[in-house]
Amino acid sequence: MDERDLILLESAVTAIDEAAAAVVTEVERDRLGEATLARLSTVEAELRRSRIALEKIIQEERR
Repeated sequence: MDERDLILLESAVTAIDEAAAAVVTEVERDRLGEATLARLSTVEAELRRSRIALEKIIQEERR
C-alpha cells in the first residue's frame, strides 16, 4: 500500500468521525422518537467499529 492509499484511509477516518459527530448531535437534540434514536445508536456503533478497523489497517501498513 502506498502513501496515497494511506492518505485516503485517513480521509475515510475523518469522514467517519464527522458522521459520528453528526449522529451524536442529532441524538443530543432530543427531538427524535425512540425508534429513530435506536437506529442512530446502531449507526453510531457501526461507524465507530469501522473507524477502529481502518485505524488498525493504517497502523499495520505504517510498520
